[in-house]
Amino acid sequence: MTNTRLGQGPSLEREYGRALGWYPSRWRRTHGSAMLGTLLDVAEGEGRDRPAHGELADLRWQGLRERVNAVVPADVRALAASIGTGSAAGFALVYLLAVSWVPWGPPAGTAWPELPWFGPFRNPGVLFAVPVLMGALAALVRQRILAHVSAVIAVLGVVVARITVQATENWNGPGTTTLVTVAALVVVANVGDPRDRRALGVAFAVVTVGLALFAGLQLPTGHPFESTLFTDGAWWGAAVTPALLGGTGVLVLVTVVGLVRRRRTDIAAALAVAWMPWALAGTITLRYFASEDVASLLMAVGSTAMALVALVVARRVPERFRRERA
Repeated sequence: MTNTRLGQGPSLEREYGRALGWYPSRWRRTHGSAMLGTLLDVAEGEGRDRPAHGELADLRWQGLRERVNAVVPADVRALAASIGTGSAAGFALVYLLAVSWVPWGPPAGTAWPELPWFGPFRNPGVLFAVPVLMGALAALVRQRILAHVSAVIAVLGVVVARITVQATENWNGPGTTTLVTVAALVVVANVGDPRDRRALGVAFAVVTVGLALFAGLQLPTGHPFESTLFTDGAWWGAAVTPALLGGTGVLVLVTVVGLVRRRRTDIAAALAVAWMPWALAGTITLRYFASEDVASLLMAVGSTAMALVALVVARRVPERFRRERA
């Protein structure tokens, strides 16, 4: 095939070539020539000497997706997003009920009268909690665009909540730990298509029941089920404690290793990626709530290493094995 025969000139081939440069080098070595030939053939058949409208942008977008897939396979991203969506919704629900709203608690002015309320809520956590829950519901009914729109609204809610806390000097937060954790959960929930309803539901149930149980037990205080009000700080100090996050991290590590040994590498990598927001929360709480600098460092380094190793192993599994297990 030559440009002279096509009558298209070298500019069209150069434009397509630059767009294909957005693809990973391994992909270009394997598919680049065939893809370029197909693009030129289609242009010739349509009598074009320029790319079609939006064609180059679509090629670049697909190239970026291939680069992401080269690092985190699409199946892993979809499963991690499903787990992340469920765990984000579980966190949002329990935080909304136990800290931000507390519908069973005393009315305004009868407890913590100096607390600046946010309408009927005790802090502006509702600004991100409700969009996160809406995003999970959208994912359950397979409305992917609505789920991503809800994620954008949730991130904006995080920003507005932070501004509101600073403006009102609301000591009930949400504080930095909560906002960073929620933002990280939203990011993981949107790394792929959260199409696995079972993984989403299981993650939601585990996180919701676990957080609600520990919020009620309040193990560090020794007074289970006695307090009806949580401050944002008490949420991390008496409910989602550093010890809880550290113990859960060890359990996740054991599970990931077991899955890798059983060649369930996609699930192992997805779980390791979905754990990262909680690892971030554990790193922060161990450092600033428990003053455990070494444990905080171990949490950060260990969780990151676990995710990287799991992803490397998942990428090395032949594609046909992943298709057989799907």
